[in-house]
Amino acid sequence: MRVLKKLERIKETEDYWGRNTIATNYPTVTAIELTNKCNFRCTFCPAFTRKPGFMDADLLRHILKTTRFSDSLVQLHFHGESLLHPQLGEMISLCKDAGLNVGLSTNASLLDEKRSRILIQSKLDTLVLAFDGVSKEIFEKYRKHSKYERVKENILRFLDIKESMGAVTPFTDLHVIKIAEATPLINSFVEFWKDTPVDQITVKSFSTRAGQVDETQALKKDWYFGRRPERHPCRWFWSSVIILWDGRIVPCCHDLQGKIIIGNIRDNTLEEIWNSAKMQALRKAEIEGRHASICENCSEWYGTPPGLLRFVSSAVIERFKRMVGSEHSNHPQIFDVRYRRNGLPTNTANVPFSAD
Repeated sequence: MRVLKKLERIKETEDYWGRNTIATNYPTVTAIELTNKCNFRCTFCPAFTRKPGFMDADLLRHILKTTRFSDSLVQLHFHGESLLHPQLGEMISLCKDAGLNVGLSTNASLLDEKRSRILIQSKLDTLVLAFDGVSKEIFEKYRKHSKYERVKENILRFLDIKESMGAVTPFTDLHVIKIAEATPLINSFVEFWKDTPVDQITVKSFSTRAGQVDETQALKKDWYFGRRPERHPCRWFWSSVIILWDGRIVPCCHDLQGKIIIGNIRDNTLEEIWNSAKMQALRKAEIEGRHASICENCSEWYGTPPGLLRFVSSAVIERFKRMVGSEHSNHPQIFDVRYRRNGLPTNTANVPFSAD
């Protein structure tokens, strides 16, 4: 599996740098959306415009039967709260039985004892706890329809249940988004949660969701934006896809509204969709600078100049090929600062833990 993944990453790199409209690699499925329904209305997320619904188990079985997966983590969420899904445990178990490395992100408002045990017993690999709870005021300001105390209690109870069951998984990753007014409280937040059984704490950078969220555009002040005056084609179109709850497929993790639908897994295989006429046209337009509507205001595109292979030595090429084939090199989030508990396996997160 690892050898296959390395080969796919090498092909992806060569196709992208060569500006080929046909991608010879098999795409990475980064997410399978169980639902786009959510009980929160966070200012960090674009407004909900897609038809709401839940993925049914039969569709998931079809996806697992017809789609090839690497050993990369497959997230069972996209634009919604997966704990709302009435068949949550079954959906996770189907993915695990198919041999997938499975992750899930939750706002933890619904993480009661029953759901906690379901997540643990289903052998979920990774659980992201999106808390942002540096204070009650800041949390409830940005996480609309939320209750700070309830979410905090839910997380602490989940950690206690996991510990009492002697479970190693899911690997728990507590997320907090770093915004200006929260910055002075980040250290105290980290210090508090370091004393709990949480496996990792991630201080995340802001995301404008490809310029779709006005409030985040105003709040976002990062050195990264404005340092890349020359725009390059976005590599997402050569690398990965997300499968929405109804089977439709989008090629970008910021396309929460499904503006760029490249096909439907009910009608065609992912291999057929990946190099369909529509997907090739999208790549050609991106190469020529004719960006899709969702891409026009995006400051979070991911790309490099063309033909880079021609300007580096063969030794550097081989080193790069090894690097891009490594487990956690796919679309690294370069702004995140992670604190990981000592003694955990090195393959459970991108950055070594530092609790000091």
